[in-house]
Amino acid sequence: MLIDFHTHLDFYQTEELQKELTDFSATIIAASVDEESYLLNLAIFQWAKSNARACHIIPTFGIHPNRADQTAPLLEDPNITARYTKYLEQSPLVGEIGMDFCWSKCSPQNQEKVFRWFLQYCDRRGKACVIHTKDAEAKIADILLDYPKARPIIHWYDGPESIFREFIRRGYPQTFGVETIRSSHIQKLLALTPPELLLAETDNPDSEPWLGGNRSDVGLIERVYNEMAELLKMPRHQLENIIEENVSRIIPKFKEH
Repeated sequence: MLIDFHTHLDFYQTEELQKELTDFSATIIAASVDEESYLLNLAIFQWAKSNARACHIIPTFGIHPNRADQTAPLLEDPNITARYTKYLEQSPLVGEIGMDFCWSKCSPQNQEKVFRWFLQYCDRRGKACVIHTKDAEAKIADILLDYPKARPIIHWYDGPESIFREFIRRGYPQTFGVETIRSSHIQKLLALTPPELLLAETDNPDSEPWLGGNRSDVGLIERVYNEMAELLKMPRHQLENIIEENVSRIIPKFKEH
């Protein structure tokens, strides 16, 4: 079974995505960047249940650090936080959340406020959460110590090796994607990752074109698996089994989705 642990299905054009999903066999975890994004991912999930039976979509709710300035004031409204909490309750895991000191124009204070709001929920519920860390790795490493019952998953890490080693020591799973084959640094991080912490992602549909490639189709996850298996010097079926077992530990009742 192929499992794409991090995508943004709501970024696709609807007709293009439906055509791709119809005959695609895999599990796709659809990250959200805000409320609107999550509702779109729910609609994709509902469509796929009837029209793409071999493709299992798992929508997840989160607020990306790029939406922190808009979101932080909303967290003072109990009606909105009640709605967000409802989304979190129905979401098997939380994501995408985190902080970004490289590309995001949102204030660090608002990013931290939103990030901590989600972590408080994850800590209270013991829930897994997918975390964006770009250039905020040290800050995030410190913040996560305040929420010991949250279950972080680090998305597309390319930061300092020392912090990566600390995340591995803490047992945080790591996603590897389309940049892995292009980056000797990420390849070293992959080699440092214990099998029980390995996950695969595409970050579709934008990541591969952003890196200079020409693919954004859902089938890109198969290439990621092939590249990871080659780098790890293991048969692809073995990697598939490892990742499936890892996802089963992260998402309750995963195989029922």
